[in-house]
Amino acid sequence: MKTPLDKDLNKAYESFNQNHNNLRQKLTASLPDRSKQHKRAGRISHLLAFTGENIMKNRMTKLAAAAVIIIAVMLGINYIGGLPDGASVAWADVLEKIEAARTLTYIFEIEKGDIKEVFKTRIKEPYLQRNDVIESPSDYKVSMRNAGSNKRWILYPNTKTAVVNNDEGSGGDEIRAYERLKKDFRDGTEKNLGRVKLNGRDAICFEFSKANTKITVWADPNTALPIQIEEISEENGDIKKVVRSDIRFDVEMDDQLFVPPADYSIVDLATQRVQTPFELTEKHLIEGLAVYPKYLDGKFCTRYIGGRPLTEEVRKKCKAEVEKIESWSDEEANKSTLGCAFIEHLPEGSDFQYVGEDVKFGDANTPVCWWRPPGSKTYRVVYGDLSIRDVEPGDLPEVPWLKK
Repeated sequence: MKTPLDKDLNKAYESFNQNHNNLRQKLTASLPDRSKQHKRAGRISHLLAFTGENIMKNRMTKLAAAAVIIIAVMLGINYIGGLPDGASVAWADVLEKIEAARTLTYIFEIEKGDIKEVFKTRIKEPYLQRNDVIESPSDYKVSMRNAGSNKRWILYPNTKTAVVNNDEGSGGDEIRAYERLKKDFRDGTEKNLGRVKLNGRDAICFEFSKANTKITVWADPNTALPIQIEEISEENGDIKKVVRSDIRFDVEMDDQLFVPPADYSIVDLATQRVQTPFELTEKHLIEGLAVYPKYLDGKFCTRYIGGRPLTEEVRKKCKAEVEKIESWSDEEANKSTLGCAFIEHLPEGSDFQYVGEDVKFGDANTPVCWWRPPGSKTYRVVYGDLSIRDVEPGDLPEVPWLKK
């Protein structure tokens, strides 16, 4: 027995078939070339293959096709279709929306066990994504991804620090989720639950099930755009719930939302280098050294951009120290990072040496480290009380591991 939705879909397809060849040429001529131009790693062409030619030639379930288009929108790929609640939405409307939509926002909630995380997600076609933390046990506040440059950032606003790493070879969390959802929608389990109320708002509801996952999609009956998408899955007795809500399209977004602010320091994990918007000074080195004695029984750390060679015994000792400092604050970690950055930015020939292993904090007679400033005949020496003095080369203590 045909449902009202079946009739609606038939009307939409009849409308499409009236001008099938022209519309298909428009779809295949514009979008695949554009996807290659923007190097979308095959996402768009795969979606075209799934929702374009295959629909017409293989006659796949119309409801599943429409649901795939709805889900694609949520993932920031500009394929916005609909499930017509009447004859007002046809494939021509879908193509128009594809060309028009460029941005997407939604609230992303994930719950597993007693852990809950909530983010506001922004996507700007074709490469940019940003997640602002609303609720999370993690200490970062913002994550960003640029699929075009294969970069991923984590922002810490309280220290004005951005940590960046390469994202080469990764499809991204949302893209991987999309690939899985495409498979889920192709197993013929979709159900039309008809008109419902979602938070007081009219919606058309669809449900999909596969293995241990149930996916529910609510769509606006007038625009065919998704309102909310919910996934509930079970693995080894653990229930995971993912909700994407308050989905909005074509929201104005500045590209600056997707890059670290100009006054942030950049910590590049790939190059192990730090870039700062300010000049690094001896003050940053002193503050970086000062955070360790609090956690290491009143002593300075074993290595700090230098020190004893990394033997197995030294590695074990450093590992034990890392475990002790795990509870330090973001501010303390940032001070350590900037201290290291000061050392890394010293000019070639500065002859930096770290000899602070086991030196007690407050020891005014024992050196912790030293270096020679450009053009100077003397060395700058930091002592255990964190004072700095100028010392002649011949008065520096002997470094045991540098003995010939």
